[in-house]
Amino acid sequence: MMPTSSRLAIWCIALLLSLTLYAKGRFPAPKGEEAAFLRDRGGTVAVRLSGDFPQAGVYRFPDGTSIATAIKMTVADPEALGVLPASSSMVLQNGDVLTLGLPEREKAVISITKMGVRERMLLGVPLDPDRMSAKEWALLPGIGPVLSERIVTERHENGAFGSLEGVSRVPGIGPAKLEAIRRYF
Repeated sequence: MMPTSSRLAIWCIALLLSLTLYAKGRFPAPKGEEAAFLRDRGGTVAVRLSGDFPQAGVYRFPDGTSIATAIKMTVADPEALGVLPASSSMVLQNGDVLTLGLPEREKAVISITKMGVRERMLLGVPLDPDRMSAKEWALLPGIGPVLSERIVTERHENGAFGSLEGVSRVPGIGPAKLEAIRRYF
């Protein structure tokens, strides 16, 4: 039988460890930021898996992950897929949508598209000012349909912005408006 003082000491240590693990498991949003569905972690890419994946959804993979590696990580029996197409060696990018099709008795079919702007904003995936449509610009706070058309027209007439700062050449976009949308880029 263990003495009472030893049991009390072990109980206190267990309580202390439990409280430490509980505190470390909580992630409050930093001041000035909203809580997000998925936090941006350096060195990872957010990718949505769809189609015939057993567990479709949004995943974070390490930078440099190829399509083939993502499939091997998420499909229970990747050998059952047979030989993957040559495109499976492509590296996944932030905001990709990887769709896997498994037609009966045929090779796996893979396609890559991009997430929509709303989904990218929700997941904290940076937007590209040189690839957004007027409808997508209008989804940003403080950018309405008129200003979004002006942004797209300016890009078509005078070339790519190159970065968010390049958007400041559009009449109606000042430092305050740029700062309001910076977190999405």
